[in-house]
Amino acid sequence: MASLGCLLALCVLLVTQISVFRAQNLEKSRSVWVEQGLVRGKIYKIGDRQLQIFRGIPYAEAPVGNLRFQRPVKKSRWENEYSAVEYGPPCIQFMDFHSNDRFSSENIKRQSEDCLYLNIFSPYDSLDESKLYPIVVWIHGGSFLAGSGDTGIDMETLAKNFVFKGITVVTINYRLGPLGFMSVNYDSHIDANFGIWDQKMALDWIHLNIKQFNGNPAQVTIMGESAGAAAVSLLALSPLTKNIVHQAIAMSGSAMAGWAIERQQNPNWDIQNVADYIRCEKTISSEDLADILAHQPKQNRSKYCNLQDAIPNCLRNKGEMNVEELLLCFQQEVNFTNPLFRRALATELGVSKMVVDNELVVAAGAALAQKNARVPLLTGVARREWAHKKPEFYNFDRYDNMTWDTVVDSVRRIIENVFMARLPHRVSNSTIDLISNVTVLRYIDDTKSDLRMPSVVTKLQNLEADIEFVSPCQKEVDAYAENDVDVFLYSFDYVPQGTVVEEEFRWFSMFGNNTVAIKRNEKSLPGLGNEMSAFHGLDHAFMFTKGYSSNFQIDPFSKRDKQMSRVLTNMLANFITQGNPSTELYQWNAYNNETQSYTSIDLPPKSVDGKLHWPAPDFWNVEAEMLSEYSLIEKSMLKELSASLSSEDRIQLNAYRRAWYALWLLVAIIGALVWITICYLVINKSQRFSTKPYDNIIVNR
Repeated sequence: MASLGCLLALCVLLVTQISVFRAQNLEKSRSVWVEQGLVRGKIYKIGDRQLQIFRGIPYAEAPVGNLRFQRPVKKSRWENEYSAVEYGPPCIQFMDFHSNDRFSSENIKRQSEDCLYLNIFSPYDSLDESKLYPIVVWIHGGSFLAGSGDTGIDMETLAKNFVFKGITVVTINYRLGPLGFMSVNYDSHIDANFGIWDQKMALDWIHLNIKQFNGNPAQVTIMGESAGAAAVSLLALSPLTKNIVHQAIAMSGSAMAGWAIERQQNPNWDIQNVADYIRCEKTISSEDLADILAHQPKQNRSKYCNLQDAIPNCLRNKGEMNVEELLLCFQQEVNFTNPLFRRALATELGVSKMVVDNELVVAAGAALAQKNARVPLLTGVARREWAHKKPEFYNFDRYDNMTWDTVVDSVRRIIENVFMARLPHRVSNSTIDLISNVTVLRYIDDTKSDLRMPSVVTKLQNLEADIEFVSPCQKEVDAYAENDVDVFLYSFDYVPQGTVVEEEFRWFSMFGNNTVAIKRNEKSLPGLGNEMSAFHGLDHAFMFTKGYSSNFQIDPFSKRDKQMSRVLTNMLANFITQGNPSTELYQWNAYNNETQSYTSIDLPPKSVDGKLHWPAPDFWNVEAEMLSEYSLIEKSMLKELSASLSSEDRIQLNAYRRAWYALWLLVAIIGALVWITICYLVINKSQRFSTKPYDNIIVNR
């Protein structure tokens, strides 16, 4: 029996190896000179085509020691030939989005603070090693909390969809969470956006060295999805990337979004705030902790607060620390080795955000794009970005009808937590109530609306998607069009015919310390009678893999799905190489404010008149923002009234105020005296009766 098991295992291993070598047949290695020294990669052959792959090239010094929480430092020279044949370690992950990624799960286990590496996949022609190809730089997403340059990427599919279409592909790692996005606010300036500075350093390295790998430094397109798209959006607008970024592709993300750049100068990931959680002056909510620990073995749980292994000695002192002392403490003693603590902190503080530092990030909101749009942009969203969010996200734990009050409260929370994040100013509760009420009318209709839980969840999903993706995307597109810069707008509407299988890994006590895979179909909520819609990240499954992205798989990946993959990647490749995503079968016109139209990416693709998913952009970019000014109008009216008063008027007004306060004080005193008098009379009367309790009783002897 044991020998049979060994034989089966050997057969599986052989089949696996055969498939690997059939996909990527090693021919020889190649060494090239870069600014830091000699680097060696490999040349692979897939079918009758060849490509060169260099993985794990360091583009900056390791951000450790006194380089922690600092901008990246240019990589120094190395003496011997550098072997670039394996991916470098990913950066420290603050959420476990990719811990079971089919292509990077093993490498994720090597995550380290020494993580600033890039990977190059480029065409190789042995007959013409001097030929240069357009470049696309992929910036991964993951809420600026997770991901790396190899997550969700099948090298064979990447080669067929991009490299063999004459494109040099570069993927990069960058710092995440507090290591990449904690802000240090000095009196004179702010240090922040270290992860975005990492990306800028990688682009500088590419500009100087990519010719050695047959890439053309004069044709660099940056491309990203989700948080990676927000970074792409920012870098395309930053004054520091002129001449090193020539085009941009932002998929389901924009720097205009409230979750991308902090608007109100109080970032959650400020060093003082993070320190408060580490020293336990602030505690992570019990609900978040319970959710994190629900699927963890008991031995993995820490006895310290906020799931930490220990509180750093430098933070045990409760005395006041200035910014310089706090930064030194973080550099020398604060560590993020405990994955549960990392996840708890990220859950509590939310998505990492960029902040305005007046260098790399010069502004936030529409002003950023209006003043800096200069390179062609291809951008868009999925048909229903948040269609995969589950009822539990909205605290709906029962499949039941919702009450009207519950729905209204849910809408108000979204307005308060999501829409307010995109505003440059705080607003009053009355303004939040005003916007919430208008939103309820637009998205939920009236009290006769369908209040079944699936229907309500669908409407809340649409509401959040419109605020976080659709309207910011349209706002950015409008700014590009106003500046007469080519911008191509799309909605990814394709839905696979096969089943979309979602996979989660959870821990159950009966299975020891191992996690167990749970698979289920990802469909629309039952009871609505509608089909599944394209959701956040679905397009990724048609670019770098055959139907796989993060934790879901399209099964089977049909001929129709493969056709969609060809259509999408041909559009992207044409934009990267020619500056226009049109194909032989579809003419894609640039968006402009006069002939407003966007492309529905489907089979077949088609042009749609109007703004993206209208009327959502107009409601959030115009009407809701106008309503948000209500608080400012209130404040400005008070300021104007105060400014118009003369000194004599102010004296008289203060006299009226003092008289008013005295009047109310007098009323309060009189009320108190009346109350005391009533109490006295009641008590006195009761005492008189108690002194003669038997006067009216006759006793017979």
